[in-house]
Order: sequence, then C-alpha cells, then structure tokens
Amino acid sequence: MSAAGLTSSIAEIKGAKKVPSFCYMCPWTCPSEVYVKDGKIVYVKGLDGLPNFGSRCAKGAASFQVVEDPDRLKYPMKRISPKGTEPKFERISWDEAFTLIAEKLAEVKEKYGPETVVSLYHHDPNSVFLQILLTQLYGTPNFYGHTAGCEQARRMATLTVFGHVFPMLDFEDSRYIMLWGINPFEAIEALWENRALCNALGKGAKLVVVDPKFTQTAEHADEWIPIKPGTDGAMALAMCYTIIEENLYDKPFVDEWTSGFDEFSGHLKEKGYSPEWAEKITDVPADTIRRLARELSINKPAIVETFKGPGNYTNGADACRSIYLLNVLTGNIDGPGNLNLKDWAPVGPPVIIPEEAMAKPGKPPLHVAMGYPLAPDLPTGALPKAVIQGDPYPVKFLFLHSLNIVMSDPNTELIKEMFRKLDFAVTIDLFMSETALESDLVLPDASFYERAEIRQGLYKAPQAILCQPVVDPVGESKPMYEIVKGIARKMGYGEFFAYETWEDWAEVVVQGLPVSLEEFRKKGIWTGENRYYKFKENGFPTPSKKIEIWSKNFEENGLNPLPEFREHSVIPDDDYPLQLITSKLSMHSNILTQNNPYLMEIVGENWVEINPVDARKYGVEDGDMVVLESPHGSAVIRVRVIEGVKPGVACARHDHGFGRWSPYLSVGYGKGTHLNSLIDSQIDPVCGGNAYNERKVRIRRAQ
Repeated sequence: MSAAGLTSSIAEIKGAKKVPSFCYMCPWTCPSEVYVKDGKIVYVKGLDGLPNFGSRCAKGAASFQVVEDPDRLKYPMKRISPKGTEPKFERISWDEAFTLIAEKLAEVKEKYGPETVVSLYHHDPNSVFLQILLTQLYGTPNFYGHTAGCEQARRMATLTVFGHVFPMLDFEDSRYIMLWGINPFEAIEALWENRALCNALGKGAKLVVVDPKFTQTAEHADEWIPIKPGTDGAMALAMCYTIIEENLYDKPFVDEWTSGFDEFSGHLKEKGYSPEWAEKITDVPADTIRRLARELSINKPAIVETFKGPGNYTNGADACRSIYLLNVLTGNIDGPGNLNLKDWAPVGPPVIIPEEAMAKPGKPPLHVAMGYPLAPDLPTGALPKAVIQGDPYPVKFLFLHSLNIVMSDPNTELIKEMFRKLDFAVTIDLFMSETALESDLVLPDASFYERAEIRQGLYKAPQAILCQPVVDPVGESKPMYEIVKGIARKMGYGEFFAYETWEDWAEVVVQGLPVSLEEFRKKGIWTGENRYYKFKENGFPTPSKKIEIWSKNFEENGLNPLPEFREHSVIPDDDYPLQLITSKLSMHSNILTQNNPYLMEIVGENWVEINPVDARKYGVEDGDMVVLESPHGSAVIRVRVIEGVKPGVACARHDHGFGRWSPYLSVGYGKGTHLNSLIDSQIDPVCGGNAYNERKVRIRRAQ
C-alpha cells in the first residue's frame, strides 16, 4: 500500500466504532473486531487475545465484500418456470413466502408424513431455529448438515473411538507431529492451531506429512511421505503392527484406558498387517514405516491427525480409525501437545419447547433407514435415491440453508434430476446459487455482518463466541431467526418464537455462561479453563467408558469392530491411468468465495497438477488447457506441471466451487472448472461420506 493509501485508510478508520464479532467466511468462525463508520464497515481484524491474537486470513480480510456485493439476493423469489427448463423467478413478499412454505409443509405432512421433509445446511448460521421448528414441532427426524461432503469419515472415527465429535490440535507443546492428508497451512482453518504448529516447529518439533501431494504444509515438514492414494489405512495399520510387535506402546495407558487391545493385537497378526505387506500397497518402504512408528513411540508429546484426505475414499472410515489408534497406542490423548478432546461451552438453545408440545417422529432418521446407522450426518450421495425412487422412504420437500449441493456433491446431473422430482425445495442463501436455480422458492439470508449469532468457539478450551449485527441487512434479507419466526406464525407455532429482538433469545442461550449478555456483548467471547486429561474424571463418553479399539457401536450394527484395510473402489487402469484427487486453495473456502472480487483477483481460477513424468507421457505442458476425462464425464481445465505430486496422480485444486454457471454471479461466473460432474455417486459404505477421490481419469491437450 502506498503512503497516500495508508493515510487514507487510517483517516477512514479514525472515529469508527469497534464491535466484537466473528468471521463466517469458513466454518471456523474466528473471533474478530469490526470497525464501522457511517453505517459502513471500514476495517476488520482478528480479535486481540485468545484464540488468534489479532490474526486473520486473507478470506477474513476480504470478508466485508459480502456486504457490498451487488449480486446479493435482496428479496424472496418464487420460481415461475417449469422444473427442468430455464429458471425464471418473480419477486414476492415475505408474507407470501411464509404462507407458501406453511401451506406446502402442511400438504406434505398430510399426504406423505413429516419425515418426507429433509433440511440440510453447510455453514449453519442460526440453523438451530429451523431445527427446533422442523424436528421438535413439525415432527421430521431429518435435519442434517454437510459433513458427508467434508470430514464424515474423520468424525465417525472420533465419535466411535473417543466419543468426541471434533477434537482440537494442541500443537504448541508437541515434539512429534504426523499430519495425514490434512494441509493446515493451505486449507487455513483454525488460525490458532496454525500458530501453535509454527511455534512447535520453531521449538524443534518434527513434522511428517503423509500425502500424495507435496502440499504447502509439506514444504515446512521434515519429511514428506508420498503415499499411493487411498492406501492410508494400510500404512497406519502397519505402524500399529510395529508399535505392538516391538513393545513400543504405552502399556499403562493402554491397560487402563482402552478396550479391545488384545483383540486388536491378534487381528493385526492374523491379517498380516506388517510393514512389508503395506509397502506393496502404499509404495512406502517397509523400513520407512517401521522407522516412523518407532519415532512416534519415543517422541512425546505427539499428535497424529487427519481430516479429509484419507476419508475421501470408500475405505475412509477404517483408514481414519486406524490413524487415530496411533495416538491411542502411544498414549498421546488429551494432554499438552496431544489430540485435545475439548470441553464445550455451556450455551443452550435459543427456544425451549415444552415436552408436551413436542412431536414424536414416526419413522427412523433417513440415514438409519438408508443403512448407515453410524453416519454422523446424512449420506447426501444416497439422497437422490430417496427422492427419485422413494428408497428407503420418500423425500418430498427440501430445505437448503447456506448449502449449494448442486455444486458441492458428486454426480451433478443426478443432483439436478433429484430437484426436478421434488414436490418443493426452499433455498435460503446470500446469492442466487446453482442450487437456488433448481429450487421453487429462494429466500435472501442476512450475512454474518447483518445478524446476531451465538455458537461454540473452535478453540481447545471451552469457548462461546458472539456475532453481532454491525450493518443493516441488504435489501429485504432476513436472518434465520426472523425467517423461522415468520414461518412458525403461519404454521400456528408463533407462541414458541415470541422474541422481538435478537437479545431476547440471546438471553436464553447464555443462561449457562458465568457472564451476563451485556458483558458477553462487550467482549464478544467467553473462554473457560483449558483442562487436560479430562477422561480421568469420568472416563470417555463411549459404551465402555474407555477408548474403543474394539468398537461396540460397530459390533452392535453388524460391522467389524476392529479396523481393517479394504482396497478403495475406483482404481486407475490402461484407459484411465491417473487417480484424480483434490486439495484446497488458501484464498478460497469451499463454494463460498468465488464471487469475492478481492479473492478472485488473487486466485481467479482452479487448475489440475500432474508430475513431469506424466506430462511427458501424455504430451501436455505447463499452462496448457487440457481435457480430463473419466468414465462419467469430461471437463476442460488448466494444467500445472510440478514435481510435488506423485506420478500417476492428478491433483485438482479446489475442484468444487469454481466453474460457476449461475448468471447471477457476476464475478465468479465461468471462472475455472467444475469437476464434480466427473464423479459417480461413490459413498463410503460405513460412514456414508462422499468419496470425492474415487476418480480415475485420462488427460490430453485441449484442441
């Protein structure tokens, strides 16, 4: 920035009001300070102190653009063209929208039953209001998030092994860190974790990255392990084999706090899960596997962590379980420098429904009926079957909040067909997205700068964070709590949503906090004590009250209670010789940022990366436009030729989010390439997650 520019910026900020809030450009909701002057946001920074000490990422710095974006939805819009034709909409009033939704809900309930209504969200800004209305009053058991498109395998693993939904990473005091298909320096999620990782490396911790791609995190590692895609579980099991065979495990911890160790030890030997066995599968030398197992065992405290990488295959659930058991065998659980099984802040729901008013669902939740009883979220890859074929039971009505499933889920054309078969679909979003184009009714949501929200902070200590409205909503957009109140009144449930201001429901939410709402508003954050080894008080929240190496949940649902290795589903062959995987870009968040002019100026398209060996073999050069073809479809994308990707692998950067085709997105329209049309509906048979990396492709230069 020039001196003149800096002087102008300082003058603009001078006299601005500072409001504590949080950023929602990605699901990690970093606490922030928003500076407002004359009804306009003039500056945004990270909140001083815990957890991020004033830092922010590029997405956070550009976040104010969401308020200024001229493409924002401003009014309720009703579809007036037949489904399957060019979408056309007309503006209607909120009263008309509320009435229409209430009438459609009553009609569907009468004809098919309340369970045929399903609600999905990605970001979940105040989705709890809609959850209360639909599940507790209307009676559907089907209110879900987006985890099947994210870390479904990881979440199922932590729930069944530890009984914890979302462990944090306490890197600060780690001496040994193994990151398995997780790329924090490029995905940019929890900034405090990244800061702690940097501090640990500065103090001499060893970092090992296991990934088919030489990621930005791998650039900072002591060692990069270029594993063959989809074989992570084999390597993890072979490390477990070594740790037990060489008596390197933490015997006191394992004896007191785990269930199923003896069975697991015998299972590894019976299956022959040795490093030599794994070498043939993973392309990682047996000596390397054995050495890493020894290093992990003797260097404490340590963390072994994964996220989406190993989970994006049809064998992802057991791969993630196996990876987490490396923490268990070495006793690296919930201490300083370990995987942190965080406490949650004592915040409650914003609306309390009396028991006598609660509806009782007549059918099981859809994921259970689908045959995924342990799925932590709806297997959205199986949703089209429920809508189109009525299997396992019909789905007639969809609510979609801050979710662009048409772009984010595999098998794009099948998802579009699903919308054409629905009786009714309501999308609540900031923009006329690709999913909104397929919907019957589109409602304009208020952004995180225009609404209030209280939620759990994603920090290692219990933490509650507050989002406060700092500017007026764009057009006639409304926050979810006002939308739900309007629908509820039309349905006859208005008495339960009787708040007049956001402070009314916020007072209910914070009743369990040791601070008043007034104090909470001043600081925007409450942080409790960070306690270690919490399991020593009451054990683990699992059926056995211990870490479950042998999973009782798996056993009770007819699944192998011990993790095993299975080959993943889609293997490259002579016709399609490359495994197509995906990795994120630091400037973008899923499908949320491709209309942000600042971020698109920095990274305005996505691309695919291949190794020079493959580039020479298939006659392409760096910067070429190439055609990627799979058995399911084809797409044109730019190629970058780099050493840092394993031969035989093509790595698509940010493969869903670019290539937007909604004409209502003036910045993102047509930029980059959408690649989910190359994937069939591959689903992990255990956790129900979308297996995005189950793609084999061939590559050629575009004409």
